[in-house]
Amino acid sequence: MTISTLHLFCASDPIEELFQELLCIAKVPRKAETTRVLLEAGADIEAKNSHEDTALQCAVYGGHLATVRQLLQAGAIIENKDDERTSYRFLYLRDSTPLHMASAKGHDSIVRLLLDHGATINRRDENDKTALDLALENGHREVARALVESDDWLAIMSPVSTVPVGRHRNARVTPLRKLIEKFPEIAEIVFSRCIRYCGEDSHDVYFFTEYYFDLIDDTYMMPTKDGTELLSIVSPYKEDGSLKPEAKAYSDDYDVIYKNHPLKIMSKCESLLGHELVRALLKYKWNSLGRYVYYFALGVYLLFLCLFTLYITHTPAPFNVFDDEGREIVLNDEDLRCPNVSITRPAWLVMCKRMVIGLGVAQLIKELFQLITRRLRYISFENAVECFIYTSAIVTVTDLSPCSETTGLRLHWQWLLAAACSFLSWMNLLLLVRKLPRFGIYVVMFFDVLRTFSRFFLVFALFVIAFSIAFFVIMQNRPEFSTLTSAVLKTTVMMIGEFEFTAIFHGDAETHTERLFGHAIAYPLFLFFCVIMTILLMNLLVGLAVDDIKSVLEEAKLKRLSMQADLVLQVEASMPFIRKLTCKSTMRVYPNQTSFLKRLRNRFGLDSSTEVVMEDRWESKEQELFTEFRKVIRGQNEKLRVLQDNVDVMYSTQLKTEAMLRAVMESLQVEFQETAKD
Repeated sequence: MTISTLHLFCASDPIEELFQELLCIAKVPRKAETTRVLLEAGADIEAKNSHEDTALQCAVYGGHLATVRQLLQAGAIIENKDDERTSYRFLYLRDSTPLHMASAKGHDSIVRLLLDHGATINRRDENDKTALDLALENGHREVARALVESDDWLAIMSPVSTVPVGRHRNARVTPLRKLIEKFPEIAEIVFSRCIRYCGEDSHDVYFFTEYYFDLIDDTYMMPTKDGTELLSIVSPYKEDGSLKPEAKAYSDDYDVIYKNHPLKIMSKCESLLGHELVRALLKYKWNSLGRYVYYFALGVYLLFLCLFTLYITHTPAPFNVFDDEGREIVLNDEDLRCPNVSITRPAWLVMCKRMVIGLGVAQLIKELFQLITRRLRYISFENAVECFIYTSAIVTVTDLSPCSETTGLRLHWQWLLAAACSFLSWMNLLLLVRKLPRFGIYVVMFFDVLRTFSRFFLVFALFVIAFSIAFFVIMQNRPEFSTLTSAVLKTTVMMIGEFEFTAIFHGDAETHTERLFGHAIAYPLFLFFCVIMTILLMNLLVGLAVDDIKSVLEEAKLKRLSMQADLVLQVEASMPFIRKLTCKSTMRVYPNQTSFLKRLRNRFGLDSSTEVVMEDRWESKEQELFTEFRKVIRGQNEKLRVLQDNVDVMYSTQLKTEAMLRAVMESLQVEFQETAKD
């Protein structure tokens, strides 16, 4: 098959090796005009060259918008659905359409033109890639924008992948996830198109906003007939938005679903987390499941914590016991019986012990269930702390001797274990409260400051060790500096202002433990300590903490939204059976239909949900108006391009006419003199 003249003037790349012999022709300017002349002369618009390329393919590949428009207006076929042959020039795009080529090359204007002329937006090539996939891979932002703003945008956002049934670590890959990671602002357009407002008057009682969650909440898929794979192409939702009974989560792995959820992927993008669609989804998930599971778990833990605290605070310490005659007794672990102690444990304290054991066993069973479901990924610092708390609490309240059964006194090592358990129990409550966005932001501040101090700790420790050794050498006759460990503790305490200057430097000179030796070095050393440790170092720590708090406050909104999304996902992933019952693809909100309780709360300013919905509605309306305005501007630009092409054609025609007139005048030997313009 030969190369037609039309192909040559539509060729995309003048330096194509296959067309070296015809470079002079391919470099001719005004390709659109030349194409028009060739078409008018009867050129075959669907003719293919020796590499199976049509003229339209050549023009699309080269990004010649005017030429593509002329070919389409002349009736060029955009895609042949039966043609599966490979084009050598587009070897990486087997069975590729002009839309694939334009998307891969980044020609967004040609992409819009092809879509306006009926190009199939979701057609896939040999590598199972759509035009959007190619645009994302090559980093063409405007091409992705053109695709998601098209009328058939939903077809290209629907994945067609399959995953195996059961437990696996294959993360689900969808076009929306790629958009969130690559172009968040384009994903925001998709979110806006998943919201529908019904009703002209926003104050009408029947006005409602409908949200579609199937793109950003795609945990469930439909199984095949043999039940070995899950399909993305079949919707797992019924017409009413509820989940089909046969639908299954795409993985039984807790962590895969949690880490790969679109809400988790967008956790660092405030514009996406703050979008109306995402906020509506978070609110629905929290109201339908999250708040019940979270507050129930928090209530059980608070009950356990209060009972354990009540038990250890109303039980005497084994070293603070008195006999019948009022003499102090220090019980040892060998004292299995204590006949001289007349302490009777009240019945309510025994009830507290039993409830602590029951709640502790229940919590350990829950942790065991998580260990079975999550396996090695269950191992973490927080889970280890919780297991230690419940185990140590059970061991602490368990009676291990006849003396403990009658008096309630604990063994010495049990009492020390109770101290560690009580401290970690209350600290663990801090970790639980951290998941609430309203209070969690302050916990985030604390951990950010702690993280900064850990990086600064080496410098801090060197200063403390230096002064501690010096004080130990000079004042080891004093009890607080008698050992190196005591000196380090005393030096650290002195940093917060507990100097005891008078006791150290003006103590009783006659008493050996208060006498100061080496005044010549002690005074300047103490002065250096006050300046360096108390003034400079402490102010440096305060400054670092202020900077950390300031950075957290600047990102407070993003962190709150991120923590809210994280909490909802953790609750859902830990309760797969209940999650399936509450999963929905659509939600309809009637902001003007309120119950008596809601009206009462609105009257006292306690419920702002309606205001939030209306505010989000107007923000989305502004986004829609902006999008429409941008389309109008783009249309005007297209018209300007067409006008410029027409002007170029007229200019080319004028040049040809002048050349022809000059040739005629030369043949007639007529001299022509141009008159100067005034």
